[in-house]
Amino acid sequence: MADLRQHVDDDLRVVAEYDADGYDAFYVRRDVTPRLTQVGDELHDDLLLQGVGSERLEDLFEAGPLHCSMHRFDDLTAFHFVAAAFSGLFVSVDAGADVPLSSFAETCESRLS
Repeated sequence: MADLRQHVDDDLRVVAEYDADGYDAFYVRRDVTPRLTQVGDELHDDLLLQGVGSERLEDLFEAGPLHCSMHRFDDLTAFHFVAAAFSGLFVSVDAGADVPLSSFAETCESRLS
């Protein structure tokens, strides 16, 4: 996690890889654990659906493969890195985190290989 914390420090909330069978949370900040326990399985299902839908976005934009999507909320920013139709990486940070997008995305994507 040191590589990701280098970008966002204590604002890192969750780092989890997933595949069709489930997810493995490599890092969960203590204050986030109860919420992840409540919604983790539903979030996993949603990530699978987003991964399947990535081909449609790639066709629409004609800009190459989709690497990442971002969802910004009042309290957090969530990043979804699609590796394949049924696998990827989920990373969330506090909403106030000043994320250097390009280098942060490269660091996250390097975790997929």
